[in-house]
This record gives sequence, C-alpha cells and structure tokens, in this order.
Amino acid sequence: MESRPFKGNAAGWRIEVDPQTLRIGGVDHLVVTIDSHFPNSQPTVFAPQAGTNFRWPHVEGNTKLCLIATRCATEPGERVLDHLVAAKELLAFSEEKCVDEFQREFLAYWKQRATIREEKRHCISILKPNGLSRQIVCNFDAEGRIVFGEDKESLKQWLHNRGRNPSDREVIPSHLLRLSRPWIPEAYPEVGHDLIKLLPKEVLPCVFTAGRPAPLLIEVATATGPGFAAVVLDGAKAKDLSNGFRHIARVPYQHIVKSFAARPVQRIPVARADGAWIHGRDHNCNYLELTTKKVALVGCGAVGAAVALLLAQAGVGELLLVDSDSLTTANVGRHPLGLDHVGTNKASALSLVLRRRYPHLCFESAFQTRFEDLTRSDREKLAGTDLIVTAGIDFDGEVALDAWRVGLPRPPALVSTWVEAFAAAGHAVLLYGKQAIRPAFDEAERPTFQLTDWPEDAGALIVEAGCGNVFQPHGVIDLHPTVGMAAGLVVDALTGKVMESCRRYWLGDRAKVIESGGTPRPDFDESGVMRAVPW
Repeated sequence: MESRPFKGNAAGWRIEVDPQTLRIGGVDHLVVTIDSHFPNSQPTVFAPQAGTNFRWPHVEGNTKLCLIATRCATEPGERVLDHLVAAKELLAFSEEKCVDEFQREFLAYWKQRATIREEKRHCISILKPNGLSRQIVCNFDAEGRIVFGEDKESLKQWLHNRGRNPSDREVIPSHLLRLSRPWIPEAYPEVGHDLIKLLPKEVLPCVFTAGRPAPLLIEVATATGPGFAAVVLDGAKAKDLSNGFRHIARVPYQHIVKSFAARPVQRIPVARADGAWIHGRDHNCNYLELTTKKVALVGCGAVGAAVALLLAQAGVGELLLVDSDSLTTANVGRHPLGLDHVGTNKASALSLVLRRRYPHLCFESAFQTRFEDLTRSDREKLAGTDLIVTAGIDFDGEVALDAWRVGLPRPPALVSTWVEAFAAAGHAVLLYGKQAIRPAFDEAERPTFQLTDWPEDAGALIVEAGCGNVFQPHGVIDLHPTVGMAAGLVVDALTGKVMESCRRYWLGDRAKVIESGGTPRPDFDESGVMRAVPW
C-alpha cells in the first residue's frame, strides 16, 4: 500500500480475473483497496493494466475505476463485492457502449486530457449554447484568462461589469465550431492541422493572425446537455513569417495559417458563465422569463439589499436601485455590503457589487436620492418596470410612492415589505393595478394587520449612542425569513404564479415576543410559519 496508485490506503487485495470475461485487453487482475475510514467510505478498485491513455471510459489517470458509490449502511463485505462486480461490468463494455460513455462525459474527459491547467489559463464562455458554428469574439486578460463572447459589444459590456475596459483591439475574432458529435479521447486534436481542416476557408484569415494565438471555442451536445471546450493554436512569430517579404502585410495568409498547422494545440476546459447556466445549470424553468423582467427596488438597507441580492441570484434581468443613504459601520452587521463600502451610497455600492457578481445582468441605474426627490425622467424609468419593491422605507416615502404609482395609467405591480419590532414578524404585500397600500394603515401609521404590540419601554426602538438616530435591535438572521418571503413573492408575481393582490406574513418566535415584553396579536398563534391571505 506504499506504492502508487495505492498509497494512503489501509489495506488492499489483488483479485485475479479471467481475461476472457473482459473485453478490455491485457487485464488479468484487479486491486481493491479500503482506507482507514472504511466502512464510512467507499472501496476503491484499480485496473493497473488498463493503462493511463484513456483507451477505456471511467478509467482515471491513475488506473482507478470510477464506479457508482454504494451505501455505507450495507454490509461491508457485500459492498466490496458490489464494487468488484461493477468493475468487471465496466471492463466488459461493448465498443458502442465505450463510445457512448466517452461522448456522454465529454467535458470530464476533456478536462482530464487538458494540456494546460485551469489555474494557468482559465477559459470562460458567456455564449448561449445550442447555436450554429459561427464567428465569435474573445479577449485575453493580463492573467491569461480567455473570455469568449457572441459579439464585441456584449463581450465588452460583460467585461466592463467585471471591472475591465478593454479596447476594441483587445477583443479579437474567434470561431465557434459546433461538432456533430462529441469527440472520444483518441480523436482529440493534437496539432493545429487537426482543427484547421474543420474550419470553413473563409474564416481562416479572420482567426489566424501572425504573431497572435488563435483561440477557438468548441460546442458539443451530450446526452446530458450542451457544453463547451476550447483550444488555443500558436503560430510563428511575425518577424519569422516576414523573412523574405518587405512587410508582414505582404505575407500570404496561407503562409500564416500553415505556421499554425504543425504546432501542438493547447486543450483547455471551459467554464460556462451564461445566465441559463449560472441560474440553474440549464434546468431553471423560471430563468427565461425572469431574465426579461425589470424591477425597481426603493430602499437598499438591510432588507432591501438582501432582497436585491436574491433577485439577482434568481436571474431577474434588470434591477433599478433607489436609496439616499450611505453605508455606515453600524449597518455592516446586517447589510450584504461590508466595510469596503462604508461611506458610499448604498444604491451605488450595491449596484457595483451586483455588476461584479452577475455581469450578464443589468444594474446600471442607481439613484442616490429618496423616491420623493427623483426627477420626472427618473420616475418614468420606474414606471417602465414590471414591478416596484419598497423595502423598509419610512412611511412618508411609502405613501408618496403609493400615490404616484396608482396615478399612473398602467401602474407596475408593487411589493412592499418590512419587519415589525425585533424582526419577530414580517410582511410582504403584493398589489396589482390601482390598488393602494395607504388605506391599510391607521392614523398612527401602523398597519391594520399588525401582528405584535409593544410598550414604549420594551426597547423596540433604541437611540443610537451620541446622536438622534433610532434603530431596531435585531440581527441579520432575524431578518432573513422576511427577506426570503418577500423575494419569493416578487418572483411568483413576475412569473405569473400569483395573479391577484395578496399579503404574505412571517410569524417568528412567539415566545421570544413575550419574553421581550411584547404582546402577540390573535393572528400570531404559531411560531416559525409563513402564511398567505388575499388583499
């Protein structure tokens, strides 16, 4: 157990097998090992004679067989036997089955046979999959990373959102080659000619330039979904190509292309960063609809910023952010923004952070003012959204927005969310059309559906040390049930799952309300539940 590839295992056994029972050639024994954690770990089976040249699927580079895990609760000896049976079945695959497995897991094998490690040269694709072979663009950054995009404008916008501003010259032509079927490892390109022969002749002058690497993107359709791989071809240096010519511009492009043909290619894995992959790995049924939606969020405090983050993670296409306040150190414990953004406007800083995290979405509009002070043109932008969220803003701002919204010819939907004292209860109200939220508040500016009552000496509002600011003494964990409830209601409204105005409310810890000196109202009859009622 001290020699590779068995090093680190606690015990192992050599198992003789009849080569006639296997289709793979040259294998007459297996080695099964267990580590010191067994039976709370998986047995491992090796086929040392299978080789490390990827001639057989599910045989890793150290000759370890990639087998389906067994349940730890099963009797240990039976588990080892199950792994050995699975190993023999694997090594007896038909030729057709081997090809199917290589093609089904093309991306995994491409990564294993990459000629350069991901940390040395990382490739990202922001293209939507399932397209045709076509001309695309790419950009090399200073760290050697390659980003592939559909066109110059969209790629530059994505890079700008990530904090980079490449020039037009730094966005170079490339080509996407869509394969009719995934390659198996023995067919992977080794030299430039293996790829050049697959490209249309008319694209060669665009892709291959003297003295510049030629990155190409490859798309495959596997049984489990689409994927991308990349290759980089290197050619001769411009000064070498121009020998015998007055200028590199006079060198026939056939000479330039030929200089790429015999050189080894770099095979590189590709990470997808298009929206459909980021927001559900191609299996989020809401994404295609959410990415077309535009939401305005008024109030970027602890509740509003957390809601904005969830909506971005859900894939809402565009968020417009409104807040006049700057982040302080006192906010950091409850706010998604940290100390790096203290002293900056919350809407502006949140917009910047979200652009960096989700560069395929839009966060360009950040209004550093109260709603009441928005210009007419800014309000028109809010009026053009699909939905407006108000999150934890003061009553004056809430009713001002309410009056403006219901006066519009076609008001966007509204979700208003806030928490009660100690965040012991929370609300999210969804209103459609001309329905207004103001009538649901009494003369003391309290909602008629309030869930808790608090005496003045309960400490529900505390004056901040040395100034007149007041705050609610709850932590970030107390906020998150309401945040999730509000964000969920927004998504349900945007995707048509909730078509009528309604109210959702969160009932936190009832006992904690009483312990803190509060009085739960009759509707607060349970703890830790969310309820929904018509408006």
